Amino acid sequence: MARNFIFVFILLATLTIMNAIPFHKRATFFGPCPNVEDTFSVKMDPDPLFSPHLVTLTITGKEVSGLIIGPLASLVVTIGATIPVQPPSVFPVCNATDCPIFSGTEYTTTSTFLLNATLPPSYEIVLTIGNLNSSSPQMLFLHDQILACAMTTITSS
Repeated sequence: MARNFIFVFILLATLTIMNAIPFHKRATFFGPCPNVEDTFSVKMDPDPLFSPHLVTLTITGKEVSGLIIGPLASLVVTIGATIPVQPPSVFPVCNATDCPIFSGTEYTTTSTFLLNATLPPSYEIVLTIGNLNSSSPQMLFLHDQILACAMTTITSS
């Protein structure tokens, strides 16, 4: 009888502990950037990031500010705290068949890059869309105009 009692006690204690462990994964939420009207939703894989690993970002948005996303528009991905942990990654937003993107038009693009840097305990991920100034090595946008932007801050817990 005492063995049955001990067995049941251990079983209930194990089930209680297993039920208390959170097994759900929280997805990273990207919000709008300050002073930029247009934003987009971002799906990141893997989520959360780890290095070294191939990272796939899928962005979906709708141009609402009246600006036109043209064939020269680029998506710039910057990861870092006060300084980037690796050089920004740059991808075309659209190909020749689905550009330009006019106001009110939905768009989706997928980009993959290698994250090959040590991530600090807290960092930001900033995704910006704009027309890059080809003569600028600092990845500046023409007329400092950002067409759309999304960002998140990751903190280790």
